[in-house]
Amino acid sequence: MSSSGGGSGGVRDLRLDFFRGLALFCIFIDHIPNNVLANFTIKSIALGDAAEVFILISGYAAGMVYGRAFDRQGTLTASARIYHRVWQLYVAHVFLFMLFMATVAQAAANLNAGLYADEFRAADFLKEPDVAVIMALTLRFQPAFMDILPVYIVLLLALPAVLLGLRRWPLPVLGLSFALWLAVQFDRGINLSAYPGQSQVWFFNPFAWQALFFFSAWLGWRSNHGGVAWLANRWLFWLAVAIAAAGFLLRVDWTLHWLYDPFPAFFTQALWPLMSKTDLSPLRFANVLALALLVARLIPPQTRFLAGPIAQPFVMCGRHSLYIFCLGILLSVIGHLVINEQFGGIVLQATVTAAGIAVMIGVAGLMDWFAVASGSPKARVAGRGS
Repeated sequence: MSSSGGGSGGVRDLRLDFFRGLALFCIFIDHIPNNVLANFTIKSIALGDAAEVFILISGYAAGMVYGRAFDRQGTLTASARIYHRVWQLYVAHVFLFMLFMATVAQAAANLNAGLYADEFRAADFLKEPDVAVIMALTLRFQPAFMDILPVYIVLLLALPAVLLGLRRWPLPVLGLSFALWLAVQFDRGINLSAYPGQSQVWFFNPFAWQALFFFSAWLGWRSNHGGVAWLANRWLFWLAVAIAAAGFLLRVDWTLHWLYDPFPAFFTQALWPLMSKTDLSPLRFANVLALALLVARLIPPQTRFLAGPIAQPFVMCGRHSLYIFCLGILLSVIGHLVINEQFGGIVLQATVTAAGIAVMIGVAGLMDWFAVASGSPKARVAGRGS
């Protein structure tokens, strides 16, 4: 959901768009409950899921693009660009919230009020909409599927100060960031309060997820200045291979166990409590960083496949990530309602999933066409994306 997918020197890094598009498709599929196809998304082969991929790419792209703006345009202009993007994200979040609630309210009124209101965490909106709207405007009310944009908005709000610190004192700033993440691992009470109830907290704990976002932002900023030399260390590469391979084997094993119960699931009792998504557990954090290093080392930015027809739908959706993300959230709600009401099995699940992805690709293609037809700089200049 970053403001760019650009690369150093004005050459667009298609890897960012491709994997952002892949994450969008996975988020859409994963958000349809009981969708058997969710067993074949990122979360079935890694210890994390599409959320980690999305935040990592967003941080990297933000650090790269806005770091370049700090270098070329100065602190004031670059900060203004960041806060303009924050405003765009906030407006998108509010607009998506209203469409989301209208859809859920309609379903609750005409189908099963109790089931859908509770399932989408919208019961309190139906009980006291005036309070719920205010809480949503302050980012404290986060219904189902509506919790990743608020954390991104908060992290982007802090980005100008963090980028200034990273340019002058990178090690202390990164050290403080990781220290805060580590503190969350020992004290799960470090979080922001949410609505409703006194014990409700943000599903994506910003005090934990900031470490992934700001570390990625630093890597993105460093990519404008020759990158980071130690990332090319071969021992680090083989460590990343080991972490990624271990995560792959464990997740595939757990997925097979879920699909076929007699199949043994190894280390679930020991490791599952350490898999907190809310607090970005060390296992999830290490796994996504390992995967990112492998992608950076094994896939060149302009590899031919990324410009080919198979990758094009992913790249298009990744290029317009904010709009396609919002569309995907609404489509997942509609898809869930269709499958539930029709008691759909795997055929209907596959049909709804394919239809939703086709709509996402179609809208992204339409946005590409409009950008070209209108002569938008976004269609002509590499490094400027959605």
